Amino acid sequence: MTMGRYSPSTVKRALRRIRSFSRLIDLFNPDQGKILDFFASEIENRTKPHTINNQRKDLSSWFRFLGLDIELPKLKEPPVPDPWIPTNTEVEIIIQAAGHMSTRREVNIRNSIIAHIAFFGGARIGEIVQINISDIQENGIRIRSEKVEAERIIGLPDKIMNDVRKYIKDYRPNTDQTALFTTPTGRMTYDYIRKIAKRIGAFTGIKKFHWHAARHWCATSLLKGYHGAKPLDIRMVQIHLGHRSLRTTQRYTHFSQYEVAEVVISRLRDIFQGSGKMTELVSMYESGSGPHGAARIWTGVSGSQSP
Repeated sequence: MTMGRYSPSTVKRALRRIRSFSRLIDLFNPDQGKILDFFASEIENRTKPHTINNQRKDLSSWFRFLGLDIELPKLKEPPVPDPWIPTNTEVEIIIQAAGHMSTRREVNIRNSIIAHIAFFGGARIGEIVQINISDIQENGIRIRSEKVEAERIIGLPDKIMNDVRKYIKDYRPNTDQTALFTTPTGRMTYDYIRKIAKRIGAFTGIKKFHWHAARHWCATSLLKGYHGAKPLDIRMVQIHLGHRSLRTTQRYTHFSQYEVAEVVISRLRDIFQGSGKMTELVSMYESGSGPHGAARIWTGVSGSQSP
């Protein structure tokens, strides 16, 4: 599972499920009838289709490992709802809280840096854990993907990079020779960073907050244009997030129907009201005046005699 397809955190979850299956199914000498009975009982117990399909994927990986061809059911799932993404105001509150909720200055600086890397660098938890001191560049940080994607450099503002260097020089516990983020016992772990997110959520009252929401916010904000900034081309967003496929990036960039409608209305308003010539042509079309009626609009716009 680790050969280029899944992150370490996904592998751990899969292993937990496979171990739980071993109490119900003989995983080394599987009987297809008993396996189908297991899934039938899950359906009868109203287990969610998404959960059953995840169970199916994990068992399928295990059987591929054994070289067995076992037929497993696949359930149709309802459309996946858009993930929760914090608002810009909530992001500001979360980042502010990350740098102020501890009584220890070194912890506040460390957590503030992690929050900035997550929100503005779009880095995953597993990627933040892997950052080494040697990955610090002049204007950014080198990121090694936890999903065997290409390495990338995430650019960060000078203030954040200065905070990183100050953290290394004055506050970082020297319990690991290479790791950027350390604790008194060594390199910071995946679960340790997850607990930081839970503490931030409790401190701010934004209990839905988790680090992957920061990655979604990063992608969407870059594509829309954060605080009036020029929107970034989706190909650049793909490179910034480290996705191999543009289709994956598209899943991270969220626009509601309301937002799309507002943008389209604004653009159409600019076209039809911002141009005096267009307004005049529309007026002639509505009144039916002028030769050829509507055809005159096309003559005025494109120079042709008919649409």
